[in-house]
Amino acid sequence: MNDAVDAAAPRDWTGLVTLVLAALSGLFSVLALVVALHGAPPPVTAAAHAAAPPWGDATRAEPPLAGDAPRLLVAIELLMPHLPRAAPFPRAFAVAVALASGDAEATRLLLPLAPAAAEGAPTLRRLAEDFPPAADAAVLAEMGFGPDAGWLARRAAATMRMGASFGAAGTPGLAALREAAALLAAGDAVAAEAVLATLAPTTAPALGDWRTGLRRRIAIDQAQARLSALALERAQAVAP
Repeated sequence: MNDAVDAAAPRDWTGLVTLVLAALSGLFSVLALVVALHGAPPPVTAAAHAAAPPWGDATRAEPPLAGDAPRLLVAIELLMPHLPRAAPFPRAFAVAVALASGDAEATRLLLPLAPAAAEGAPTLRRLAEDFPPAADAAVLAEMGFGPDAGWLARRAAATMRMGASFGAAGTPGLAALREAAALLAAGDAVAAEAVLATLAPTTAPALGDWRTGLRRRIAIDQAQARLSALALERAQAVAP
């Protein structure tokens, strides 16, 4: 019986040490969060890239330690409430990057969020609402007019786009804009971006800022799904 007790002792000590390390990691995470929330928002893009470990063909990511899981879960949970919103979230992003700095996989999933964290990303609903004037500007560009076109040219562009939306024959650019509008209404931002990528080089720049917002929203939505999956994977890996 003494032998059984002696054999069980090392396992008990191992479990206790793991629990203590996890608790300390969570404590340090909370302290980092408190400090960051009372400081000025840092330059998020530089912070994210600085935290990313070097990567290349000759570099291998070390497997994350079980004690790192609480920090990663705190980082992801800190970001999640901000991702569906349009407002920037530089402070939360910087803290999340700091907490995930020892995890190469998590850091690389966070990096695409840097532009949206710094400047925000419109919601899909807002993008759909703002698409008509952006599309009119693209039609004007296809007609050979610039953004300073007169009232008559702008009305002609709007009429052409409206006609194409009801099935009237039009140019390939009009067809692409009509399809993109339908995809946005259906909530498929990725497919809408793919369609807009087919616009002529003389037309696409007219979508400028609007399309930048679309790309940020796509980056956020994709990162949100991947970070959620990673958090579930890591939580299950350390679950007793």
